[in-house]
Amino acid sequence: MFVVEEKRMVTKKLNSLYVSAPVNALVTGILREDKTLKQVLEHGNFGLGTFNDLDGEMVLLGGVFYHLHANGTTHIADVNMKTPYACVTHFKPEVSLICNDELTFDRLKIKIDEMVLSKNLIYAIRVAGTFKSIKARSVPKQEAYRPLVDVAGDQKEFLFEDIEGTLVGFYTPDFMGSVTVPGYHLHFISNDRENGGHLLSCVSGDVEISVQYIDQLMLDLPHSVEYLTASLNNDVREDLDKAEH
Repeated sequence: MFVVEEKRMVTKKLNSLYVSAPVNALVTGILREDKTLKQVLEHGNFGLGTFNDLDGEMVLLGGVFYHLHANGTTHIADVNMKTPYACVTHFKPEVSLICNDELTFDRLKIKIDEMVLSKNLIYAIRVAGTFKSIKARSVPKQEAYRPLVDVAGDQKEFLFEDIEGTLVGFYTPDFMGSVTVPGYHLHFISNDRENGGHLLSCVSGDVEISVQYIDQLMLDLPHSVEYLTASLNNDVREDLDKAEH
């Protein structure tokens, strides 16, 4: 009599980044899609993006969406609002570092570089604590189909000093620049949830840097008429760099 031993393969559940639409569509001026925040929330509790008509910036933190307005103020967003571009994940940090050094944005990026495995992977990043200064920006609501590089000229910048809050965002390899923003892409929201924006520069105080490795990418491709008929073959990296920085 033969006994067959059943062997089961145990696999690690991979961390996934969900992107609601490729960023090159946003860069070309497709600023409106039908994806609701409620639908996006099915894929994560942490992330960033924007709202239809590029109406300010978005932060998703602790499963709550925040709308960061062009004047630097924030409020909780209605989950029925729609987004043309959002990146989210279920945040489970795998490495953390308490840092009491004064870090500029450039030095913060170097510190995170030292914490990660490879620049060929995606990372979710949370930096929480005190900041001596935060320079951020947001954009006012736009008319649809205006290229992102043109919209960048309308952005409003603001400076927050001696503020407690959280940086929320991702590092994405350069080769993924047509799907999502390459390099470091971070948004800021204050602890009192009254101020925030897209990070331009900072000087940190005492912060905790937390990083999650991401192994998979899930990309939704919209079915709107504007998306289906758009020409998305152009190299948009230069325009995206101008708009983001």
